[in-house]
Amino acid sequence: MSAGETTPRGLAPLEGEPDPDGADCVSCGRCCHHGPNTVSLLESDEQRMGEARVRALTVLLDRPPYFRFMKNEGHRCGALDVSEPGLYPCGVYEGRPQGCRDVEAGSPCCMQARALGFLGESVLFKRSDRDDQR
Repeated sequence: MSAGETTPRGLAPLEGEPDPDGADCVSCGRCCHHGPNTVSLLESDEQRMGEARVRALTVLLDRPPYFRFMKNEGHRCGALDVSEPGLYPCGVYEGRPQGCRDVEAGSPCCMQARALGFLGESVLFKRSDRDDQR
């Protein structure tokens, strides 16, 4: 976090291991709770999301290098659907940014988010126990 930003308000921490295939990600949602300017978009993300969603759900920084980020509403991703208590599905799941696609259930990033109740500073999005690591 940059100077002046506060710690994100998250959810209650979760103990234990998540389903390794992500079956309980929607009931967790901790990685979708974070401070502003956390989830950046690549050009390919903008294309996948489409112009209307990019306009509605992202913000373009007004200074170089003019990065685009997902909007953050109340310290959670603006695309997070919080309409049903206890569930946290992504409102743009099929078009979600690559950074979100990279977070694997059980990765250091996931485990830190579960322990804190919000996305921490870990950038280790992949699990080390996977045979298909590249």
